[in-house]
Amino acid sequence: MSPASRPYSEHLDSLIERIGVEPLGDIIGQLLKISATTLRVERVSYWTIRDGGKAIHREHQYYLSTDELDSSSLLLTDGMLPVYFSSLHQGMSLIVSPDAKTDPRLLEFQQGEFGYLGIGAMLDAPVHRQGRLTGIICHEHLGGPREWSARDIDFARHVAQWIALAMEIDDRQQTKEALRESEERYHLAMEHSPTPTVVVDIRTGLFVDGNASALTFFGVDRATLMKHSPEDFSPETQPDGLPSRETSRGHIERALAGEHPSFEWIHQNIHGDEIPTYVHLSSLPDGGAPKIIAAIIDRTEQVRTERTIRRALENERELNELRTRFTSIVSHEFRTPLGIIMSAIELLRNYFDRLDLERRKELFDDIHSATRRMGVLMEQVLVLGRADVGKLTFTPVPIDLPSVCEKLVDESQSATVMRCVVDIHFEDDLSGAMSDEPLLRHIFTNLLSNAAKYSPEGSKVEFRVRRDGYDALFDVIDRGIGIPEEDQPRIFEAFQRAGNVGEISGSGLGLLIAKRCVEMHGGEIGFVSAPGEGTTFTVRLPIFS
Repeated sequence: MSPASRPYSEHLDSLIERIGVEPLGDIIGQLLKISATTLRVERVSYWTIRDGGKAIHREHQYYLSTDELDSSSLLLTDGMLPVYFSSLHQGMSLIVSPDAKTDPRLLEFQQGEFGYLGIGAMLDAPVHRQGRLTGIICHEHLGGPREWSARDIDFARHVAQWIALAMEIDDRQQTKEALRESEERYHLAMEHSPTPTVVVDIRTGLFVDGNASALTFFGVDRATLMKHSPEDFSPETQPDGLPSRETSRGHIERALAGEHPSFEWIHQNIHGDEIPTYVHLSSLPDGGAPKIIAAIIDRTEQVRTERTIRRALENERELNELRTRFTSIVSHEFRTPLGIIMSAIELLRNYFDRLDLERRKELFDDIHSATRRMGVLMEQVLVLGRADVGKLTFTPVPIDLPSVCEKLVDESQSATVMRCVVDIHFEDDLSGAMSDEPLLRHIFTNLLSNAAKYSPEGSKVEFRVRRDGYDALFDVIDRGIGIPEEDQPRIFEAFQRAGNVGEISGSGLGLLIAKRCVEMHGGEIGFVSAPGEGTTFTVRLPIFS
C-alpha cells in the first residue's frame, strides 16, 4: 500500500501526545514532512496571514528530495501577486490547481522572479482559527501537471486542521502561563491575548472585566457583559447531564483553593448558539473579595477535527471489514473451481483410458468452465484495482453502437453457455455515438451475465437500446429472483450480494465495476426490482454529440 493510500490517522496519531510538549515549530515541521511524504510533493510550506490578508509570511518549508526543513522567512504581498491573493480570499480559500502553468490564478508564479520555482501543480489548504483565515499550507508539485484527487485534498485539509489544533493548544499553554503572572500584569495579558478572557467577582457572581476577544466571543459590549454572570452564558446542563450551576461551583472552589482547574465547557453566546470550549481558571487575589480569572478557548475547530479523526477511524474499520469480506469471497470463489479442476484432472490422469469420449469431453468442459470462472473473478479484481488508483481511463472514440451491443450479447451468451436467450431491441437512430468500448464491455458484460445467472435457465432476457437526445438509454430486463428491498440501498457497494442468492456463485464486484464505468462516462445507472418478479437495470450514457 502506498503512503497516500494509508488511513490518515496512521500518519498523524503519533503526533497527538507531542502536541503541546514539543515546540510548535517542530510540530508544524513534522506535519509538513508527513504531508509531503504522503502526497509525494517536493515542497510543502506553511505561511501565516499578515497585514489583514495583504501579505503572507513563510514560516517553514519542507523539501522532500533532501528531507530538509527550511525555516528562513519569505514575505509575499498582494502587490507582487495580485491575482493569487484575490483567489486566496475567495470562497473557502482552497486553491486546487492541477496545472499551475495554465491556471490563470497562478500564472504569476511562472513569470519574472518566480519563474525559477518550476511549479507544475499547486494545492493550497487554508488554516482557519475561530472562523478566520490565519495561514496557508502550500503544496508545490514540480514539473508537469498533476491531478489532485479528493483524497489528496481531504488529506491537505486534515493537515491544516491539525496545525490549527496545535496552534490552539500552544495558545492555551501560553494562556495558562499568563494566568500565573502577578495581579499587576493580568490586565496587560488580557488585552493582548487572542484568547477570550474574563474576570468574575465571587461575591456578586458577575463579570467585572473581559478583553476584546471575550466581548466578541459572547457577542456583547463591555457594559452588557458587566451586567451578567457566567451562568447567563451557559445552558442549564452540561453534556454530562449535570447542572451548569453546580458544576461551575465545584471548579471555582478548586480555583479558590489554589488549583488551576482546566475543563471542557459549553457556553452560549447572546444569540443562544452553543459553543464548545476549554476553560482554565485561576484565582486572582484582590485584597478584598476574591476574583476568578477564566481563559476560554473556542474548541469549535478542534471538535471538527475530532469528528474528522473519528470518520477516518470509521473508514479504517470499514476498510478492514471489506478486506475480510474480500478474503472470504475470493477464497470461496477460487476454492470451488479449483476443486473442480483438481477433481477432473485426477480422473483424467488415473482413468483416461477407461473413460469414453463423452465423459472426457465433460471433464474438459468442467476444467474450461472453472478456469473461465476464476479468470472472470481475477479480471473483476484487476479492473476495480485500476479504477481505485486512477489507471482505468475513459477514451471515447466513434463506435457503431448496434454492432458493439450485438457483440456484447454474443460474448455474454457464450460466457453463460446460452443459459438464457437475450433478445436485443434497437430503437431510434443510434449513429454518431462516441464511447469507450472496453468500459461498455465492463458495464454490459456484468449486467447481462447477472441477468442470466439469476434467472431460470431457458428464460428470456431483454436488452433494449434507444436514444434520448444526447443520451443513450440501455435497459437490461430479466425475470429472475429479484433483489430484496432491504439489500437494494447497498447493492452497488463492494462485495455486497443480495440475501436471496443462495448457492449461486458471485464476487459482489460486478455491479460496482459497472457503476464506476458508467460514472466515467458521466452517466447514471439505476434499477427497479422485486423478489420473484425480476429486475430491470437502466443505464443512461451521454454519448451523442
